[in-house]
Amino acid sequence: MLGRIKNSKLAKPFPTDWTEGFNRILNETYKIETKQSGRYFDVYGQIFEEELLLIVSYLSEKDEYESPMTLFLSSDRNKEMNEEKIKETQKNLIDIVGLFFDEIFSDSEWNGFEPNWQEVTHKNQNCYYKISRENINLTLEASRLLGPEYDDVETEEDIH
Repeated sequence: MLGRIKNSKLAKPFPTDWTEGFNRILNETYKIETKQSGRYFDVYGQIFEEELLLIVSYLSEKDEYESPMTLFLSSDRNKEMNEEKIKETQKNLIDIVGLFFDEIFSDSEWNGFEPNWQEVTHKNQNCYYKISRENINLTLEASRLLGPEYDDVETEEDIH
């Protein structure tokens, strides 16, 4: 289960152009850090009925099994949430990602992994985060291999 809310099932992915665009922004914004560390950002997002989930992994370019750093961000969502509110929430999530990685990159000895969901408020909106060493790409691949009875996420390939 990727999401914070346990009963969240069968989400729709964030639009591919949105995640790819945010991915490009992160890799460009932190170009110096990514070059020095031999890493890159990978962005993944899901829209559940109960929450919006954004996952940003900082992965090794050379070894997919090398410990990544992954930031999970979740924001509550209700069925009445319109597209404008979803876009506003996505912008807030982008801001929070930047704040976290600015802090992480400013401290060469940063080790603030937090595997349990914690609450954070940004622009009067409550969000939740956790930071782990999970490689989200491997997690998604494992879910696909285990089959639909274990799969709680829908990917772009599932839609087409």
